Order: sequence, then structure tokens, then C-alpha cells
Amino acid sequence: MPHIRSDPFAGPDREELPRLPRPNLPEATARGGMAGSRWPALAAAGVVFVLLAGMVVFGVVMFRNPAAAATLRDIFIIILGVQSVIIGLLVVALLVAILYAALRVYGLAHFIQAEMVPILRRADDTMRTIHSRTVFVSDSAVKPVIEIMAYVSAVKSIIRSFTRSTQ
Repeated sequence: MPHIRSDPFAGPDREELPRLPRPNLPEATARGGMAGSRWPALAAAGVVFVLLAGMVVFGVVMFRNPAAAATLRDIFIIILGVQSVIIGLLVVALLVAILYAALRVYGLAHFIQAEMVPILRRADDTMRTIHSRTVFVSDSAVKPVIEIMAYVSAVKSIIRSFTRSTQ
């Protein structure tokens, strides 16, 4: 059964509510931090110390054995040369890819200028023709019919107003 504490905000009209138990968290140290928070820093310091010690030992061994140092130097020079050749080939491949993309964009622009512009001009001409014919049909056929129907409707309204029976 959880420990029940009194509610500090409970008044005469509020009843005391049971409190939930506190979560089981690790206790803080006297300095305010968590007890296990030093381990990552200590591990990182240990790794740095081992790397520095290894570099010092490697330097001493190479200093005492110049033939091994010369061989290792030659190996590193060969590795750097191969690496430079690979980087150069990648740069050339990148330049070729950029040139290919630029030519494709140029071809697309040429296609739009050569093919799409005439199509758009023909579409514009078609729309202008449709608009002019619509205006012609509206003026010559629809407008007179609307005017006649308006007169007929007006005559009907006049006749209806005179013939309406008054009750």
C-alpha cells in the first residue's frame, strides 16, 4: 500500500487525495550530480591517454630503428600517391557528370524554345479564334433570341395584369 500524505492544498471543502509513490531514481551525490556521470568522462580521458602513450612509444621505436621508419615512410608515400590518383579520377568523373547535366539542361531549353513555343502560339491562336466566334454567335444568334423572349415575357406580364381576376 503506498504511503498517503496529506494534501497541502486541502481545505475544508476538499478531501485529502492519495499521492502516487515517488519514482525509483538514483540518488544525487552531495555535489548535485548523478553518481554514474563520471564514467564517460573517465573513459574518454583513458582513451586519449592510451592514444598519446601509443604515439609516444611509436615515435621512440621509429627513432631507434631508422630502416623500419624509412620503409614505413615509403609505404605511406605510396598510399598517398594512390589516394591522390583516386581523388583525381573522382574529380574528373564529377566534372564529366556536371558537363553532362549542363548539356541536358541546354537540350531541354532548346526543346522548350523550338517545340513548345510554336505549340503555345497555336494554342493562343485557337483560343483567340474561339473567343471571336463565341462573341459572333452571341451577338448574332443568342442576343436576338434573348431580346425576343424578353418582349414575349413583358407582353405576357401585361396581359396577365389586365386579365387577373379581382376577388
